[in-house]
Amino acid sequence: MSQVSSRLRRLAVVATSATLMLTLAACGKKSDASHQDLVRTTNLSSNFSVSTLDISKSRGFYQTGNLFDTLLTVDKHHKVVAALATKHTVSKDGKTYTFTIRKGATFSNGDPINAQSFVYSWQRSLKPATKSMFPYIFKGIKNAMAINAGKLPASKLGAVAKDAQTLVITLDHPIAYFDKLMTYQAFSPQDKKLVDKYGKAYGTAPDKVVYSGPFKMSKWEPESKNWTFVKNDKYWDKDQVKLTKINLFYEPIPQTSLNLYQAKKLDFTILSSNQYKNFKGDKRLFAGPYSYMNYILYNQNSKDATLKRAFNNVNIRKAISLTLDRKQIVKDLFSGSALQPTGMVTNYLSYNAKNEDFGKLQDAGESVTHNPSIAKTYWKKGLAQLNVKTLKFSLLTSTDDASSKLAELVKASAEKQLSGLTISLQTVPDQIAYQRSTNGQYDAYIGGRGADIADPIEFLKPMLSSNPQNYGGWKNKQYDKLINDSTTDNLSATGRWNKLLQAEKLLADDQAETPLYQNYNYYLKDTKLHGMVHNSVGAQWIYKYMYMTK
Repeated sequence: MSQVSSRLRRLAVVATSATLMLTLAACGKKSDASHQDLVRTTNLSSNFSVSTLDISKSRGFYQTGNLFDTLLTVDKHHKVVAALATKHTVSKDGKTYTFTIRKGATFSNGDPINAQSFVYSWQRSLKPATKSMFPYIFKGIKNAMAINAGKLPASKLGAVAKDAQTLVITLDHPIAYFDKLMTYQAFSPQDKKLVDKYGKAYGTAPDKVVYSGPFKMSKWEPESKNWTFVKNDKYWDKDQVKLTKINLFYEPIPQTSLNLYQAKKLDFTILSSNQYKNFKGDKRLFAGPYSYMNYILYNQNSKDATLKRAFNNVNIRKAISLTLDRKQIVKDLFSGSALQPTGMVTNYLSYNAKNEDFGKLQDAGESVTHNPSIAKTYWKKGLAQLNVKTLKFSLLTSTDDASSKLAELVKASAEKQLSGLTISLQTVPDQIAYQRSTNGQYDAYIGGRGADIADPIEFLKPMLSSNPQNYGGWKNKQYDKLINDSTTDNLSATGRWNKLLQAEKLLADDQAETPLYQNYNYYLKDTKLHGMVHNSVGAQWIYKYMYMTK
């Protein structure tokens, strides 16, 4: 789920392989749920609020990934395995996938899940009127982008229900990561009967949607601070699900969440960068991997003529970036609980055949360098090209404590080193900041992007000229060609990798967005809580195998 959000989510990036997941068992002897009395309820903290249960309109699938299954999934052993499809075959040219849908699979209301359930869901997400946040993720499936652009009817999508149990997907070109893509919840099935019944209200309440995953939502309202998952008794793999209820609490103030944990009202809590230092060596302390990068985005389509010219000037963008000391951001602002970026793509995300990390191989050039002297040179050149002596703009961010402090650091660093620059801080609640960013109602914006699957394309594709998540409006034809060639050409794995490395370098050299830091998450977990799986990409938490012992 590549996405941009102003909240500096306390996610992690401590992974050692492209598909790494961390199964959180208690320290010491491995627990065996089958030989112990189990507690069927647990209480967990959440690092986000839920805005909708409509998968076609969701901004992401962190905890809510547990409500929806798709064709394939990643199991507790970190492997891509069968889910709602029991098997699949691939044609010799790599362009046709045939999935066999699991017999007897049903939605939580008992309606059958069949091949048409997937076809309908994907067509709905691609229709322009739906205004999905994820149409780009369907790119490569035949006619997907033309449908999303309104040039073809949804019926022309390269996904066809040959019969109730057979789904045939036709691609424009081979997609090296297609199996991984099919584990993402944006590809989950939907029940047309329910969508038609509730219309615009679909997904706005727990009883106005149906579920295909191990849990159902209960006691929830959009953007509420607490909600409950209950076991889905219609789930195809329900015997694997030990918990009957999971109470989730979103508390934006980390200390409040920690207090609840210490009062034994939570079994799990996410720690802020300042908190984790107090728990070093504690057997309850864990680090969970996740690939999330934080950036400054520049509105290159600003309605202010001066700012539009300024943010379209590469020298201005480079100057601002070069004033920032990422080492200081990681050390002073996040107390070491973050990583310095090595470029536009996160580390510990994707590896080539030699087990080399894309993040280590990428050439970020000056994009993550701290050099005030060069910054001043670029700044003077940029102002001269704009024929101005001063520049003023606002920096949009959320009220999250870390976000606010980061914005203050950016302002102080840039203003100190760039003569004539004035930055005003615009701090608003996260949801408002996010909405303004998607609507282009900002000058510059501190946001971020997470990966849906373990591939560099997750951080590169959103910057395509035509991608709706390219909120800054940066455009480069050469970049578009590199990214499109990396997905449309039948390249070798090495050829594709090299195209992506070239694209990253172009993105970095042009400073299309300014990378700030990569997240690193710490959290506390009760030693009686077992089987929670933390995913390095996509849906952050998997609760299917989780259980509590007494």
